[in-house]
Amino acid sequence: MNSNQGDKPKGSLKELWVGIGITVGIYLLGLLILLVFSGLFFPYVILAVIALIFIPIVCFTKGKTRMGQGALIGLALNILLFSACFGVMISNLGG
Repeated sequence: MNSNQGDKPKGSLKELWVGIGITVGIYLLGLLILLVFSGLFFPYVILAVIALIFIPIVCFTKGKTRMGQGALIGLALNILLFSACFGVMISNLGG
C-alpha cells in the first residue's frame, strides 16, 4: 500500500494542459490583436488581466484544481513573455 495516494490533486493531466492552453491562447490572441488592430491593444490588456486573474479563481472554486494549476502556470508564462517583449521593445527605442 502506498500512503501517498491521498496527496494527489483532483483532475487529470489533460485538465492541467487545458488550463495552460487557455491562458497561452489569451496571450496569442493579444499578439494577433496587436498586429491587426493596434488601437485595441490597451482595452485588450485590461480585459486580459481581468480574465487571467478570474480564470484560476473560477477553476479552484469549481473544484477543478488541475485546471486552476494550469491556469496559474499559464499566468506565469504570460507575465514572463509580456515582460520580455516589453524589455526588447524598450531597449530598441534607445537607438
